[in-house]
Amino acid sequence: MRHGLFKTIFFLLGCLWTREWRTRLQLIAAIGCTGCSVGLTIVSPMLLKWLIDGLSGASLSATSVYLLCVAYGGAWFLSQATHRCEEYLFVVVNERIKRTITLNYVSRVLGQPAAALSAHQTGASVSELTRVQDSAMRAIIGLFWSLAPICVEIVVVGIVVCSLFGWVYAAVLLGILTLYLYLSVATAKRCEVLQRKKNRASDRASTRLVDTLTHADTVKAFSNEASELARLNRVFKMRAWASIHIARKMEIVGAAQLLIVGIGLTALTALAGRDILAHRLTIGDFVLLNSYLLRFTLPLSTFGYMLRGIQIGLFNLSELLHTICVRWRFDPLGQPLFEQAPSIEFRNASFCHPCGRRVLRHANFSIPAGAFCALVGSSGAGKSTLIKLLLRLYKLDEGQILIEGQPIESFSESQLRQSIGYVTQEAHLLDRSIRENICFAYPQASDSELESVIQTCALTPVIAAASQGLDTSIGERGNKLSGGERQRVGLARALLRNSPLLLLDEPTAALDAHTEADIFKHLYERYRHTTRLVIAHRLAAIQQADLILVMQEGAIVETGTHRSLLAQQGVYANLWHKQAHSSAARPDRIDSAETVDA
Repeated sequence: MRHGLFKTIFFLLGCLWTREWRTRLQLIAAIGCTGCSVGLTIVSPMLLKWLIDGLSGASLSATSVYLLCVAYGGAWFLSQATHRCEEYLFVVVNERIKRTITLNYVSRVLGQPAAALSAHQTGASVSELTRVQDSAMRAIIGLFWSLAPICVEIVVVGIVVCSLFGWVYAAVLLGILTLYLYLSVATAKRCEVLQRKKNRASDRASTRLVDTLTHADTVKAFSNEASELARLNRVFKMRAWASIHIARKMEIVGAAQLLIVGIGLTALTALAGRDILAHRLTIGDFVLLNSYLLRFTLPLSTFGYMLRGIQIGLFNLSELLHTICVRWRFDPLGQPLFEQAPSIEFRNASFCHPCGRRVLRHANFSIPAGAFCALVGSSGAGKSTLIKLLLRLYKLDEGQILIEGQPIESFSESQLRQSIGYVTQEAHLLDRSIRENICFAYPQASDSELESVIQTCALTPVIAAASQGLDTSIGERGNKLSGGERQRVGLARALLRNSPLLLLDEPTAALDAHTEADIFKHLYERYRHTTRLVIAHRLAAIQQADLILVMQEGAIVETGTHRSLLAQQGVYANLWHKQAHSSAARPDRIDSAETVDA
C-alpha cells in the first residue's frame, strides 16, 4: 500500500468527525442507533427463551406471558426501527464524505502545474474518483457500520453462550471464527496484487472510452468506427479478465469459509440436541442457542465478503490518499494586481520543455506599458510557450521576467492570473450557456459590459440566431458552435474581464479576414489602456502594432515596427512577401495574407 493502513483509517475518521456540530450529532445518532440495534438483537432471544420456558413449564401467569410477548415484539420493532434510522443517517454522512473527497480530488487536479496537466487523462481521473468514492463507502460501511457491530455481537454472544452452555460451545464458536479469519488474512496480500491490476486495467479502459467518445466526429470523419470498437473491445477484455480473476479467487475463499461455518453450525446443533436428550438443557435453551447461532452465522456468512470489501476499499483509498486527504486552497476572484497597463521585460530568458526540447533561447526584449505588441514566427518557434511563461504556467530555467520592473516570481500565481485576460489557441469552452462562458472570468459583469464585448467580438448575429439567446447551451467543448464562433466567445471571455494585460494566442485564427480586421481595429482603438501581446495568425492584421517580435527556433531574431522590419529585408519581410504573394493569387483573400502556422 502506498500509504499505511492506520493513516487511511485516520483519514476516514477525520471525514466522519468534522468541525460541524450538525454532522457530529448525526454521527453520534448513527452510532447510538447501531448500539441500540445490537443490544436489542442480543436481548430478543433471551425474551423468547423465557417465554418458551414459561409456557412449556406453565410457570408463568397470563399477565407475564402477555408482557413477554409485548416485550419480544417491541424489541423486534425497535431493533428494525433503529436499523432504518441508522441506514438513513449513514446516507447523510456518506454523501457528505463523497462530496469532500470529490472536492479534494478536483482541487488537487486544478492545483497541478501545467506540465502535469498536459499529461492529465480525463478518463483515468473519472475512473479513479469513482473508485475512491465507492471505496470510501465500502470502508466506512464495513469498518464502522458492519465490522464493529458484528465484533460486539460475536463477543457478547460468546460470553453469553459460555456462561449459559459451557466452555465446549464457546470453544467451537472460537474455532469457527479463528479458521474463518485465518483464510481472510492469508489471502489478503494476493487480493491486493490482483486489485492493483484491476484498477490499472479499469483506468486504461475509461481513458480509451472517454477519448473515443470525445472525438466521435473525428472517428466518423475517417470512417474508423470498426477499428475503434475493436480497440475498445481489447481494453475492456483486459479489464474483464482482471475482474473475473479476482472474483474467482474471492469466491473460492468464500466457499471455503462457508464450509467452515456450516461444519461449526452442525456441531453446535448436535451438541445442543445431545444435552436436551440428557435433560441438561430446556427447549427454551435450544431456541436461545439457535437464535444466537443464527445471529452469529448469518453475519459470519457474509463476513468474508465484508472483509474483502474493507480490504479493497482501504487498498484503493491508500493508493490515492495523497490526492484526497487535503483540499487545495485557491484565492477568490479579486481586484487586478495592476491598476494600469504594466510594462514587460524578458532578460536572457531560456526554457526547456520537460521532454528536453529547448523552446526559448536567451530572449531579451521589452514591451512598454500600454503597447500593442505582436509575436510572429513559424510553427514551433516558441510563441505560445512565451505566453505561458507570462502566466506562470511554466517556470524559466534561466533568466528573468519582469513586470513593472518586479520579478514575476514576486507575485502570487493567483493574483497574476487575475490581472490577465488570456485567449488560448483553441477556445476551451464549457458545456454551459453562451452567457456563462463569456462571464466565466468575470461573473459580476453588468449587462452593459457584456453587451460591449459581444459587439466587439461580432457575436450579435450568433446570439440573435441562437434559440435561447445568451442562455443557449453550446454543448460539450462548445461543439454546437462553429470554430469561428467558439473563438469569438473565447475572446469575449478574455475581454470582459477588462484586465490591464491581454495575452492573445492567435485570437482570430478561425475567422475570415473582414471579421478579423474589425476585431483588431477594436483591439487597437478601445484597449489602449491595456498592454496587449498578440500572437499573429495573419501578418496583415498586425501592421499597426507598436512593436513586432519575430521568433525563430526559440530566439527573438528581429524586433521593430512593420515598416522597419520590412526595411531590414529579414525573416519578417520574407514572411510578409510570401503572404502578399499568396493573397494576390487568391481574390477571396484580398485583405490579408496567407496563414502562417503559429
